[in-house]
Amino acid sequence: MTYQTPDIQEISQNVTKFTFEGAKELYLVGTAHVSKESVELVEQIINEVEPDTIAVELDDQRLEVMRNPKKYQDTDIIEIIKSGKTFFFAAQLMLSSYQKKISKKTGILPGSEFRKAVEIADEKNLKLVTADRNIGTTLKRTYRTMGIKEKTKMLAALFSSDDKDIDKEKIEELKKEDSLTALLSEMGDEMPSVKKVLIDERDMYLAGKIEHNLGDRTVAVVGAGHVPGIKKAFTKKISNNELSNIEHIPPKGKFAKSIKWLIPAIIVAVFIIGFTFGGVEKTGNALVAWVLANGILSALGSLIALGHPLTILASFIAAPITSLNPTIGAGMVAGLVQIYLVRPKVIDFENVSDDASSPKMWWKNRLTRTLLVTILASLGSSIGTFVAFPFIIKAFAG
Repeated sequence: MTYQTPDIQEISQNVTKFTFEGAKELYLVGTAHVSKESVELVEQIINEVEPDTIAVELDDQRLEVMRNPKKYQDTDIIEIIKSGKTFFFAAQLMLSSYQKKISKKTGILPGSEFRKAVEIADEKNLKLVTADRNIGTTLKRTYRTMGIKEKTKMLAALFSSDDKDIDKEKIEELKKEDSLTALLSEMGDEMPSVKKVLIDERDMYLAGKIEHNLGDRTVAVVGAGHVPGIKKAFTKKISNNELSNIEHIPPKGKFAKSIKWLIPAIIVAVFIIGFTFGGVEKTGNALVAWVLANGILSALGSLIALGHPLTILASFIAAPITSLNPTIGAGMVAGLVQIYLVRPKVIDFENVSDDASSPKMWWKNRLTRTLLVTILASLGSSIGTFVAFPFIIKAFAG
């Protein structure tokens, strides 16, 4: 069956009406995420249209956070460290803190229009559709498309941002796009691979989820920056298969998978060959080089993160061993030791979102300090592996 594009009627500058097959009506409301007027517009349109369905630019996870702002108190940080999700948890903390920075500058919490739409849907017992892609999926797909240089730039930008970055001009830009897009799209010139995942894919995903969940009369509330992309997406039928494809987390490339096993294999092979032809003394010198390079740099990472003295020692001991075992990292060991020795208190969980907005508070909050220990100890160990290699070769060649 040929797809019939919806009829389009511009109701106002921020409201577009679409009429789909079966006379199903969609009122697409483009909002400014830091605008009080947008909250009022959402309430006005819902009251005028009297929809049976409301769709919002949220995923289930962000809706849960909206309904339970103190969810971080229930965070199982140990499981996060064990499962290797430290980076993504840190990224979500940064997003939350970025939103709070905006709130302080504008006097209104980003996403208040979504909150209003959700409140009305609950009050009137209307069908509520969370139309955005899971934030974790978006972050992971973004991360997988980026090269090492782009990842380094992103982390540096996230950790170095402060309130001075959000001036009047930035606030005006934020009125046209959501916080997640704003946080990373401002780095778009230096990280072009981000745009496709962060903006284009989400436009298509929002359009598909909204269309697949249409009621007889639906109001969809999205950031104004997504409206052009959603309109474009409505020109063709978006299949469930297409939505599934952009929900999929791309697997690591074959090179990335093989390299984590290849490097330890090469190191072990070098030691075996070196011992065979160089003897015990040269092997001992090479082993010292391996232990010191890995251990010192991993311990240095823990030290920079202000880890507990025993955490620093654990990093030094673990790094030379874990570098030969891709299933466990020095950062994981360091993070678990740190959280055992310096347990986060309730106040650390309560304040984590606020504290994450200030670079210096990452070292003061016990929860974020544990994340720093995990990340920096792991980074130090990775660097140590490459630093050690020429010294090992030199030891056997000497």
